[in-house]
Amino acid sequence: MTNDDRHIGHVAQLVQQCESYLDEQAPDRERALEYHDGKVDDLPVDTDDDGNPVRSSVVSKDVRSALKKLMPSIMRSILSNDKLVEYAPVAQEDEAGAEQATDYVNNVVVPECGAEQAIYDSVFDALLLKTGIVKWAAYRKLSAEIHEFTDQGDNDVLGLFDDPDIEIFDHEKTEETDKDVLALDPNARRHSFKLRRTVKKKEVRLEAIPRGSFLIFPGADSIDASPIVGERQEVTRSELVERGYDREKVDNLTAQGGVSSEDDDKHARMGDDWTQIEGGTTKALETVKIYEVYVRLDLDGDGIAEMHKIVFGEGGDGDKDEKNRVVLEKEAVTEAPYADVVAERDAHQFEGHSVFEDVEDIQRIKTSLLRGTLDNIYWQNNPQPEVDLSVVADPEAVFAPRFGKPILKKGGTAGVPAVTWRQIPFYADSSFQMLPYMDEIAKDRTGITEQSGGLDPAQIANVNTGVAQLAAEAGIAQAEMIIRTLSRGGLKKAFRGLLKLVIAHHDQPRTVRIRKEWVEYDPRHWNVDMDCKVNVGLGAGSRERDMAVLQVILGLQEKLLGQLGPDNPYVKPDQLYNTLAKMTETAGFPSAEPYFTKPDPEEIQQELEAQQNQPDPEKMKVQAQMQIEQAKADARQQVEQAQMQADLMVKDAERRKDLEVAELKAQVDLLKHNQQMALEYAKHGLAPPQMAQIGLPGAISG
Repeated sequence: MTNDDRHIGHVAQLVQQCESYLDEQAPDRERALEYHDGKVDDLPVDTDDDGNPVRSSVVSKDVRSALKKLMPSIMRSILSNDKLVEYAPVAQEDEAGAEQATDYVNNVVVPECGAEQAIYDSVFDALLLKTGIVKWAAYRKLSAEIHEFTDQGDNDVLGLFDDPDIEIFDHEKTEETDKDVLALDPNARRHSFKLRRTVKKKEVRLEAIPRGSFLIFPGADSIDASPIVGERQEVTRSELVERGYDREKVDNLTAQGGVSSEDDDKHARMGDDWTQIEGGTTKALETVKIYEVYVRLDLDGDGIAEMHKIVFGEGGDGDKDEKNRVVLEKEAVTEAPYADVVAERDAHQFEGHSVFEDVEDIQRIKTSLLRGTLDNIYWQNNPQPEVDLSVVADPEAVFAPRFGKPILKKGGTAGVPAVTWRQIPFYADSSFQMLPYMDEIAKDRTGITEQSGGLDPAQIANVNTGVAQLAAEAGIAQAEMIIRTLSRGGLKKAFRGLLKLVIAHHDQPRTVRIRKEWVEYDPRHWNVDMDCKVNVGLGAGSRERDMAVLQVILGLQEKLLGQLGPDNPYVKPDQLYNTLAKMTETAGFPSAEPYFTKPDPEEIQQELEAQQNQPDPEKMKVQAQMQIEQAKADARQQVEQAQMQADLMVKDAERRKDLEVAELKAQVDLLKHNQQMALEYAKHGLAPPQMAQIGLPGAISG
């Protein structure tokens, strides 16, 4: 036995232990699914000899009701965001790469990889079956494309028949009818044919693995701690060949159910022709069981167990004691591409806690109460008769009654009742009162109320706002806790793994159209170790609650933008657009594009620069006011200067007048003095001395 055989044998033993553990849990999963579908087989129904129920068989669907309250809120909260996931840089040089990765994954990868269905299925499994499993994987796909061409010229098919990747069949040649072509080549022909081309693709997928197919080692409390994880798959041979596995190995896998005696007979009669004719199609569609596992093995003998991916199945050439295992793939990998999704985590356990576990006995009890209540009502509406056949002349009228048909009595039986009715006590009203009590127990256990899926307007029509808000918050608390657990647990791990796949399997840049623009992305330059965050927020409550919160945010944004302008440190134009887009989505519209245009950063920058170059109206107003005040000050100064000059002129005129008056007075005084002196001299007979003449205005010398 080779080392490879021993390793595969060891892996097969681990798989066998995982399958045993999986089969032990199978009855619980089957019962949970049956309760969800309205089947309570552990509460049997009384039937007659023909198998027809003789009692009520109604079933209370409490498990389904609880999930229908939670699922809409959870899915709306997770999937209604434009950015389902947001990647965060782990180094300074990762800033641009993180932004590009966020745009590319949300707008391109998520729609192409089936993320929405995977999230829905895994969350559903978590709520009902304890744990959902999400897997991220890249598949090599081989597909055959067939194209038909008619009436092609020689130049049109030049080199086509020599291409090794192309198969030409149903080829027909006809005469060339174009004279110009025949003039150049008299042997020219027209071609009609079919072309088959094998196309190789790599497809990145995010998918939910059925819980009944996922393998984990017994006792492991997490996927990372388990020595082996994986899944068992039942697929067709054709699908395995499309994945790129060797066809000879695929054909050697044992088909599910084995080979029938009819197939043996056909092969005996037709020999190899059966394989080529019918078997070519039949065998390609046969279902085989394979195991895709991720196990830690020390294949190089260095004492350290590395993670390996092994895909194998049971072959057809092994004996009963030693099975022949066909290994389709074996390679070293960095991690197991699985994440567990749980709604309510149990400490130190891999499996989560499901809604079914809380509601199982409630549904069984309510089913029993409903059946007993209806049976009692049926007895009241259809009482059981007691018939005295010795009195009744026509028993058919009793056993097959019709409206208006009399019951004939035999003669001589006057006063003797022919039919009496058995009275059954009416207890349906008492048993029916137990149903609300059981509902309250379910609410206490699960935290799920009618408000978990959003408030009913009829319930709050006559209730004040405070009471309605308390009811809403109490109803959505459980939903919000579940959403937080989902987003920070398995979904976050899944989207980190999805980014690694995108980076690993892109061998060239890709140009895609995002928000009406063609953008080129090259994931090869992104950091595979970037962290991520699954964006959740609004959505756990009603649309009215979400819209009210958004209205408050919009009001604050408008106030800040109006007071501080678009270039403020608190709110940017693109953040305002995000609010408007979220309000549009909350209102129920699929996109905000028909109503609002996402702002272009370059246009915003140009507008800001233009505004900076233009004078500020407030500054212009202040400057104008300052100019007015300056003009007023200048005018006042000029007035004051004119007043001062006028005052100086007045004072100068007064001063000169005073001088003239003083001079005139002095002359008058001198004249009076001279005249006085002349009189004195005349009295004494003396001649007056020569005196200075004083000229007075208008005076006459004497």
